[in-house]
Amino acid sequence: MKFDELLERTAGLRWNEPLERLAGARLQRLADPHGSLAGLRQAAGARADVAAEVAAAFTVGETWFHRFGEQLDAAALALRALERPARVWSAGCSTGEEVYALLGACLRAGVDARALGTDLNPDAVAVAATGVYPQRALRDAPPDRVARVFTLDGPQVRVKPDVRARARFGVHNLLRPAPEAGFDVIACRNVLIYFTLGAAQQACEHLITALAPGGLLLLAPSDPRPPITETLEQVRVGGTVLLRRAAGPRRARGAVRDPLPVLPVPRPVAPPALAAAPDLAQARQRAFVSPHDPQAQLDLSRAFLHAGQPARAAASLRAAQAQLGARGESWETAHLRAQAAQMQRAVQDAGGEA
Repeated sequence: MKFDELLERTAGLRWNEPLERLAGARLQRLADPHGSLAGLRQAAGARADVAAEVAAAFTVGETWFHRFGEQLDAAALALRALERPARVWSAGCSTGEEVYALLGACLRAGVDARALGTDLNPDAVAVAATGVYPQRALRDAPPDRVARVFTLDGPQVRVKPDVRARARFGVHNLLRPAPEAGFDVIACRNVLIYFTLGAAQQACEHLITALAPGGLLLLAPSDPRPPITETLEQVRVGGTVLLRRAAGPRRARGAVRDPLPVLPVPRPVAPPALAAAPDLAQARQRAFVSPHDPQAQLDLSRAFLHAGQPARAAASLRAAQAQLGARGESWETAHLRAQAAQMQRAVQDAGGEA
């Protein structure tokens, strides 16, 4: 079985050659007991445990503390209305920074919360459980956010015991039903971006089902979006638009809308994909707060294009491309460069010069 078939069947992941090159070292380590990569593929086709290990080798695993922090603050603000402890889930938590950032936002808002963090990669989950990170994981994080959650420990930072006690972690595949239900907030950000559309739809179904009535779903601006139906609605909290599970019964299932794809796929980028562009005001604020984050610049470019401003979209795209040009190779850089290339075609089609 080829790796692309294996990834889609096992974890819903969308394969391409750059990602396989970046996964090369991990795959080689997995292949050693099987004699070769061909032996690894054969074993993965026959054994579910080996297939899961191969899928985990392709997970991106790059994140940082307080990414898209305005979403976390808005969600915590909404949770203040609860008269009981809040239950939150970071689905696809990688090494756990998002879990602790979400807990920190809740604590600052005066919300008593407990968090579950899950990821497909057991090695990432093990790191999350330690709560110890290099200081670079805190890049772009406001100092007051850092101080509430972490203590400095030489070149590292360590999650404070009272915050760590509120979190638990486990391995979970998002193609399967949620491990629990009744969550007040589920954050699944920069995860579905790597899924095929069919897998993203399936994962969204599981996530929405796991929300309590009135629960909030947090997605990144570039993630595929589930449709707005009688079950899922958009709400504005503190200037931030979030998705909320409606209190009524589920009546419809719809396809996930495809935003600008961020990984190369053998089909053209369709103009309707721009409907998933982020809110322009939010994108501007994010780019202002994190001027050196190429994802923020790409989101701003998409928002400008969606608003009919191709010249400004081109300027933001050039800023993102300049930042990406100074980066070394990494998982995140690979998908951002693919996103930038597709964004460039969309800007040029709209009459902008990128």
